[in-house]
Amino acid sequence: MMSQMKYFSDYGGAAIELAVIQNMRNAEFSERFPGIKGKRSDSFSMWVGYAAGSREPLPLTRRISYKSHPSKHVCDSRCIHARGKTMSCECSCGGKNHGRGG
Repeated sequence: MMSQMKYFSDYGGAAIELAVIQNMRNAEFSERFPGIKGKRSDSFSMWVGYAAGSREPLPLTRRISYKSHPSKHVCDSRCIHARGKTMSCECSCGGKNHGRGG
């Protein structure tokens, strides 16, 4: 069963889905987003992305594998408190709530 990857930024407190993903050098990332723990691209750079219609990069903080035929069940603590480098989702939030429980 195939799935699609969804990317989110929690920068500023809101869960924003990112459309375009690219890497940013570590030094620039830490200067633009001090104290933010983002996802690493490689040892020299971090992933950033752009929300639809935006020109400002945001740090990629969560990566979700969304099933191609999801059950779309209501989110619960399994979703909100999910952990992992790449989390799997098939609930109604579409990955927006996954891992946001801290």
